[in-house]
Amino acid sequence: MIRVRGLGRSGLRCAAPAAAAVAALLLSGCSGGGDALSLGSLQEEAARIGGDGAADCPLAYDLAAAAKTAGVSLEAGPGDAQGEEPAVTAEDGREAPEGSAWAANPGALVTCTFRLGQEDVELHTVATGKVQALAVLAPVVQRAAGISVDDLGTFLKEAAAAKKGVPVVARSGNVAAARLRLDGSGDASLLLTVGDSGKSGLSAEQVGALAKALARQLG
Repeated sequence: MIRVRGLGRSGLRCAAPAAAAVAALLLSGCSGGGDALSLGSLQEEAARIGGDGAADCPLAYDLAAAAKTAGVSLEAGPGDAQGEEPAVTAEDGREAPEGSAWAANPGALVTCTFRLGQEDVELHTVATGKVQALAVLAPVVQRAAGISVDDLGTFLKEAAAAKKGVPVVARSGNVAAARLRLDGSGDASLLLTVGDSGKSGLSAEQVGALAKALARQLG
């Protein structure tokens, strides 16, 4: 099942006040759980990657295999299409200053950037101690999908209510989120962005199928 719902690129440090307010509002609700990934392991990876970034994604993502499953016949590879940014960046919420997006719900974020054909694909894996982990990425969602604050709130609520592994796709068609299973307590999500703000050469169905296949790779 793939749910398409009306809903930038990375940048927690550039959060708009309105988006941050929506994120804070949604930090209470729904449940986490599961196996595979854990909050502690993601925090350790984020600390290891640090502020300089890394070349190789430390998570078990295979974009080429996911693309094949999703019916996308484009060549996949690590790093952005221009080769200008680190393939992997991270934020350890334990080290975040007061007033940051992590203040209300500490956790960690690891972002792996790939290219699919001529488009950039960003896989944001976020985990927090309490729900909703995806709310921390509200500014990223808004920028990548090019949506209003109202649509952002609707998207986050739909994503929070979805079963683990079931993707919710933005109305723009280039952003999808899927809740992930966690080993231990906490909450986690995969946020997939493809192409530019609100635009991608892939269909909404392909983006949803891609997110579903990638979420399954983490268990």
